[in-house]
Amino acid sequence: MKLRNLFSIGVVAFALALPVQAEEKSQSGLDMDKLLNLVKEGQARDNREFQTRMKRFNAAKSQQERLLAMAKDERTRLEQESAQKEKQFGENEEQISAAQERLTNRLGALKEMFGVLQQVAGDTKGVFEGSVVSSQVEGREAFLSNLIKVAGSSSELPSIENLEQLWFEMQREMTLTGDIAQYTTDVVLPSGETVSKSVTRVGGFNVVADGNYLVWDLEAKKLVELDVQPGSRYNGPASELENTSSDLNGFWIDPSRGQLLKIMGQTAGLTERIQQGGVVGYIILALAVIGILLALVRMVMLSAEAKRIKKQMNDETPSDNNALGRVMSVYQANQDADTETLELHLGEAISNEVPRLTAGVNWIKIISVVAPLLGLLGTVTGMIDVFETMSLFGTGDPKLMAGGISQALVTTVLGLVAAIPCVFLHTMTNNKSRDLIQILQERATGILARKAEEQYQAKAA
Repeated sequence: MKLRNLFSIGVVAFALALPVQAEEKSQSGLDMDKLLNLVKEGQARDNREFQTRMKRFNAAKSQQERLLAMAKDERTRLEQESAQKEKQFGENEEQISAAQERLTNRLGALKEMFGVLQQVAGDTKGVFEGSVVSSQVEGREAFLSNLIKVAGSSSELPSIENLEQLWFEMQREMTLTGDIAQYTTDVVLPSGETVSKSVTRVGGFNVVADGNYLVWDLEAKKLVELDVQPGSRYNGPASELENTSSDLNGFWIDPSRGQLLKIMGQTAGLTERIQQGGVVGYIILALAVIGILLALVRMVMLSAEAKRIKKQMNDETPSDNNALGRVMSVYQANQDADTETLELHLGEAISNEVPRLTAGVNWIKIISVVAPLLGLLGTVTGMIDVFETMSLFGTGDPKLMAGGISQALVTTVLGLVAAIPCVFLHTMTNNKSRDLIQILQERATGILARKAEEQYQAKAA
């Protein structure tokens, strides 16, 4: 029973599979025909495009051949024209050489004169470019440049008007450099701003405006105000010159046309000099101030003491406000003592007064000795810095060594500046105190002499 069922199922499945296979075979046959048609159509299209490209290529080939032929014809024509031009160029050169030879023969000595004229015009142009007169008279350089070009040309000759104009410009330069003129022109300020100012030109040396010195800038062709002015000593007369109506007025002239003024402006001032001395320089200055103040105080005190002692010398009543009075008080207190005892008491009193009269004097002397030694110390340290700089950077740039050299020199100067007044002040205070001590000793000696004389008269009676 089971085998019968299985056979029935197989027959049904085979019956269903036969129509499906037949349908697939029919579909495959149709696709192959379409593909074949497509291939045939593609070949036909490619053939048409190939034929079209061949036509275009043949047409372009003919055009290129025609252009090539035209180019060859043009080359042939240009070669012929070039040969003709070369021939014409050679003929022109021969004519130019002949013309130059005739020109040279006709010029004769004038050719040498034109050479000299060219040289003079060049020198004059250099003078005009560096002259401050150019700030007042403009456009001279253009004429001279044209004259130099004409004088050096072989196809053009300077005219009489050119020669007269050159003479006029030279004469005008000489005339203007001998007077003082006021005019308005552009001035470049230190901030870079260009303003129009009324300036005063003093010959060919200097130009001032508002009391400040100006210099002529060759590159900018303008007057430039100095960044740092040389100082009131020089700017004061410049301001007076602008405002005065007198024919004579003092004025500082810089014959280098501003270069010296620039250097003076860059010179270090007193504060900068002191700073160059470094720590050693400040110590020297502090000692100098202490020494000078101490000496002044002692001078005032000794002068006051001298007045009091002088007053005491005219008064037999001792006073405690001066050294002599205190010594005389010792005598008053020991009138009954013998001469030897009184001498000891007076000597003790004078010894007590000496430190008061000589107080601080030795410190002034010490400062006067130490100050130059500190200056020498600064010199040594500065030179050490110089040698260290030379070992690191060589000697190619002197500016790198300037710091150490400045310290060495400035400390030496400061040491001497501190020592010299201290030596004088020490001598003055020392002499003043010695004079007062000498007065005390003389007075004590006089007292002892009178005491000895009284004792001698008492023994004789």
